[in-house]
Amino acid sequence: MTEVAFASLCEQFRGSTGWVVGRGPTRFDYALLAREPGPFFFVNDAVGAERWLRPGAPSFFFAHDASMAAWLLDPGLRSVPVLVTDQPVTGPREQPVEGLLRGRDDPHLAGVARAVFYRKQGPHERTSLLERSRVEIRDSGQLYTASGTLHPLLHFAWYVGCRRLRMVGCDGFPGIGYDARLENRSGSTQQAAIFIRVRQEEILRRLGLPSEHVGTIPHRIRMILELRVRPENRARLLAWSDKFLDLLREHGCTELLVNDWVASARGYWVNGTWPGIDACVGCLASERYKAATLEGRVLADGDPESGYRTSFLAVRP
Repeated sequence: MTEVAFASLCEQFRGSTGWVVGRGPTRFDYALLAREPGPFFFVNDAVGAERWLRPGAPSFFFAHDASMAAWLLDPGLRSVPVLVTDQPVTGPREQPVEGLLRGRDDPHLAGVARAVFYRKQGPHERTSLLERSRVEIRDSGQLYTASGTLHPLLHFAWYVGCRRLRMVGCDGFPGIGYDARLENRSGSTQQAAIFIRVRQEEILRRLGLPSEHVGTIPHRIRMILELRVRPENRARLLAWSDKFLDLLREHGCTELLVNDWVASARGYWVNGTWPGIDACVGCLASERYKAATLEGRVLADGDPESGYRTSFLAVRP
């Protein structure tokens, strides 16, 4: 295997428009990728879309879960894997999964022709990485990591010099799975898509990296909130509910339905719909929504995680 030095890629594609291809449902015609010079950045199984690239087009493959090893073992892989070396466990704390690599000498790399390596830990605190210069990132070999494979990819696209990004299948639609045209070789399932999108927008904003979503399907976003309330918190619930519903309305949420469950269940239920994911993401990213969530968990009966639950679903009109 030939290691492509992380430092050698600093601003290699300065001024370019990068294409980021994820696995979400999209109307985009992948054959159009052959008309673009790149660079291209693929998220997990979306690397299967590399077959539509023109020969020699620069492309990179991001993965950090062990389930993606099947792609590394494919001798036909064209895209250069960009892999984290110090993340043996990935996923949320409540559902950890095995990471893809355990260092540069991991057996999964045996058949890989070329690879780029980066790390989470290093001289800079993770929280400061998005404010660091490209030179500082080059010298540390660190990329910003959060809850999704897409997050260090965005930092890498900025690091190599992209001036803007076009995003395919990266809308973050919750609950509707992946684009059926792409092989799900890893056998993975969609998790926390809308919250990955929320963090995605934060990263792009902090990097000052403009982006455009192409091929977005017609959709609406539905939210259901379920809250089991402690008896002594019923009065506080009324005040919280008024503020929460005002917040949703201000961010374009409509068709709001509010119900109390039967008294014995001490339940509170809200159903609302956004006309598009951008409005929903804007709401979830707001400081007021974060504060409302924290307050709602305080009102919850028993475990705040099970007592206060929100679910989101993308639906086609």
